[in-house]
Amino acid sequence: MLKRLLFLLVIFLLCTSIFAIGDNDSIQEPVKEEASKDMFYGPTIGLGLGMFKFYGDIMDANYGSPLISNIGYDLHVKQQLNNYFTAKFYVLFGTLSANERSVDRNLNFRSKITVGGFALLYNFDQILPKDRVISPFISLGIESVEFNSKTDLYDRAGKEYNYWSDGSIRDISETDANANSALVIQQDYFYETDLREQNYDGYGKYSERTFAIPIGIGAKMHMTKNIDFAIGSTFHFTFSDVIDNVDGASTGERLGSQTKNGGNDNFLMTSFALSYNFLRHKKVDKIEELLELVDYSDFDMEDEDGDGVNDFIDECSWTPEGVEVDEKGCPLDKDGDFVPNYKDDELETRDGTPVTRTGVEMTDDMIFEAYQHYMDSTGMFAETETRLIAAEKRKKKRYKVQVGSFTEAIDVNLVDKFLGIPDVEIKTFGDSLTIIAVGDYNNLPEAIKRKIQLTEEGFDAAIVVEEEKNGLFKSVGDQANNMTVDYQTSANLNSQGLIFRVQLGAFSKRLPKSYLNDVGNIMEIKADDGLWKYLHTSSFKTVKDAAVMKIDLAIDYGVEDAFIVAYKDGKRISLSKVGVEISGEENIVPTQEKKFDKTAVKFKVQIGSYKNQLPTEVLSTFMEMEGVEQYDIDGGLTRYTAGGEFTSYEEAENFKAKLVQGGVGAAFIIATHKDELIPVTKAQEILAE
Repeated sequence: MLKRLLFLLVIFLLCTSIFAIGDNDSIQEPVKEEASKDMFYGPTIGLGLGMFKFYGDIMDANYGSPLISNIGYDLHVKQQLNNYFTAKFYVLFGTLSANERSVDRNLNFRSKITVGGFALLYNFDQILPKDRVISPFISLGIESVEFNSKTDLYDRAGKEYNYWSDGSIRDISETDANANSALVIQQDYFYETDLREQNYDGYGKYSERTFAIPIGIGAKMHMTKNIDFAIGSTFHFTFSDVIDNVDGASTGERLGSQTKNGGNDNFLMTSFALSYNFLRHKKVDKIEELLELVDYSDFDMEDEDGDGVNDFIDECSWTPEGVEVDEKGCPLDKDGDFVPNYKDDELETRDGTPVTRTGVEMTDDMIFEAYQHYMDSTGMFAETETRLIAAEKRKKKRYKVQVGSFTEAIDVNLVDKFLGIPDVEIKTFGDSLTIIAVGDYNNLPEAIKRKIQLTEEGFDAAIVVEEEKNGLFKSVGDQANNMTVDYQTSANLNSQGLIFRVQLGAFSKRLPKSYLNDVGNIMEIKADDGLWKYLHTSSFKTVKDAAVMKIDLAIDYGVEDAFIVAYKDGKRISLSKVGVEISGEENIVPTQEKKFDKTAVKFKVQIGSYKNQLPTEVLSTFMEMEGVEQYDIDGGLTRYTAGGEFTSYEEAENFKAKLVQGGVGAAFIIATHKDELIPVTKAQEILAE
């Protein structure tokens, strides 16, 4: 089909070009000046680039930005029919895709599409100014759509994806008898499986062709007589509901409990395009007419710099106002040292004597120094200047500790744990990525200390990062994250203790960015209870300080519904528990207190955590230790411990002292309960009960 569409486009282009050229050659010289309209009636070929956004049953129909999707291409031929209607034949190439990850269901697909169609464009010429540079337009058409949909069910090693309730993907089902030996695998986004072959709904080899109605809006700008620039969006209403292999009649466990959107699959293309018009424009020689219109007397008498010398003979134009000039309009130079009098600090310089830029005679020492600057090959004279420039351009690095990176909603208890950290920073990117970071340090050792502290408090995915220009965080590397530091706990920076925050609300739908930008200093986070939480970035040690911020939000930004929340030891607690009197009930969902088994509490000595392959020298050191074990943790990290498990903190402390004495200065103690990381202080508290 693609070859047939391209062939029809070429034939149409050739025919319209021949007709247009023939018409232009036969036109007699018009009585009225109509040359400006010729450019609108030639055949036009163009190429566009844009983004395809899919709207179907996989992922919510209104989910996601239309500018964050798959690249698409547009090849078209247009012929203007009159002042306000244009016919357009086009071919679109691109990819539609959706990847849905949630606790309820995990569906994905990618489909290569080819679209060929016809559209009629209307540019509002009857109601807009004729001499406009930008022309808005709307379009309506009919098109044929071919799609080839596939899904990603296996990784490149042929292992099937099994989605576990903890959000991970593993090579064995969670309900399998051997689930304890399951390995975490990653989705490779290689769509290897034809969706029709799965035959989920019994449709068999259904047709992968359909028709669509495209409705568009945009604007065109004339850059030259033959080149136009256009930008616009077109929504394509298809007659098929199986592009993503899910329709209103689909059933099965793969669909989860989510409702279907009840309509056909559609897609949006937002693009810009450049097009070239093949119309030949007649060259009209009007040089003689232009020459007749020139008033040379004006040029004769013009004196732009006001020095009394006409520009026609002024050899030094733009002379400063009030400066005395000669008959050629150049500033006077009394001593002839090529420094005009108004800049010369020494008007009686001897003839032929070298002078400075201000007209002062140069001494022998000054001449010798100038010669050294000229002949300098060692950089001696440039050294100071270079150092100063480099110092100005050098920007101090800032470090943070990233404690989590999520592409889906976050566990409610984990959200409270993050918000219980006084200096937490929550950043969201696009529609899915959320990064949690802590602290702001201008030196690496301080950041490493904080990272170790956070790890001991149960944030096992903590890594030290730098912020890049796009706002994302980049790991400082395995070597730096495992550098030796003298660790001392800082009571002012840990996540244990009582803090207060000001919360703007919790909503089932995400608030628009414009609202957040207006208020400023607001962070958002989505929990797995389906609510988006919005809080001020500041934390407070007293409820009084939090109340001042709440009042400021109401006065300055009109936020009337903000309320104060309290967090203690990584958990949200009632304000009444800390002695704060409130008029109404607090909306706190009680969480079941976790029961701990003393016999399941173990201590380990962590000797490093690495994201990449172990360096050779580190591997050699680990091989010489006893009981080295490794564990995969969030963020693509691997934790390494030594000495096995200890039932008491004192045993772990003694083993750690041996490691430190042997040169492993980065070793520190961690605690687990049934293989789940818990703060060391919590482990000691459990054993003391």
